[in-house]
Amino acid sequence: MPPTRRTSLDALAAFVAVARAGSVTGGADELGLTQSTVSAQLQALERELGYRVFDRTSRGVTPTSRGRALLARIGGAMDAAVDAVAEATGAGATEHTVFLGGPAEFLSTVVLPRLREWAGTDLDVRVRFGETPELLAGLEASELDLVVSTTQPRMRGIEFAPIVDEQFVLVVAPALLDAFRRDSDSVPVVAYGDQLPIIRRYWRSVFGRRPAGLRAVAIVPDLRVLAGLAADGVGMTVLPTYLAEPYLAAGRLVDPVDPADPPLNTVYLARRRSRPGANPATDAAAERLHALLRA
Repeated sequence: MPPTRRTSLDALAAFVAVARAGSVTGGADELGLTQSTVSAQLQALERELGYRVFDRTSRGVTPTSRGRALLARIGGAMDAAVDAVAEATGAGATEHTVFLGGPAEFLSTVVLPRLREWAGTDLDVRVRFGETPELLAGLEASELDLVVSTTQPRMRGIEFAPIVDEQFVLVVAPALLDAFRRDSDSVPVVAYGDQLPIIRRYWRSVFGRRPAGLRAVAIVPDLRVLAGLAADGVGMTVLPTYLAEPYLAAGRLVDPVDPADPPLNTVYLARRRSRPGANPATDAAAERLHALLRA
């Protein structure tokens, strides 16, 4: 029986990917999904159709005669549907378009100013700013091609490589330096989040203790804004050095601690694992960007 309107398009996409890859693992990698998810989609498809679409062996899977007929019938249509969705969501995206996601501060300050060094002149780049979990979900769902991740990705079908070790520095305006030296925990704080995650980590790493009684006078989820507020004397904060260095060089901020072993955070470049050559534009951009930032 042919697929009905109730048949999941995701299940049909999984069937096409697995049939072409020759294995559930290969199909899952192509789609950026887990093997268990793809297996469940195939089982649901076979239940809906009422027949097996694959013969399973120790070496992979082979379409049954009915599976081959189904592939011939829907393979081209699925490709056309994928292309249509990509065109609609990509606003004119082509095979030379790469969708990049990452933190607004890092992309704006470190990556995008060197755009032509890694993207060249023939590559179109579309950028999405956001938090790492949201961006990695977009990568897994094929909405993004590359993600600059502030945590090590732990998702099946996603490969990654370290690109930068961010170093963090505690900064205060010169006017607050004496107050910091008298009682560091009494100086007002401008922070990225309500729980002061970056600042608390700095305190534990450098001072070996939790901060006591810190008072946040501004919570702003943009490190660039925090740098400006700190320089204006609103409060102290902790910044990555790539944002702090211009203020430190100009004397608008000072580092009252200058620890021998400052806190570090590794930043990764993540992409979906795929067959070699399947995404040449993404592959080339990833390789150039990785080499540029690791230099």
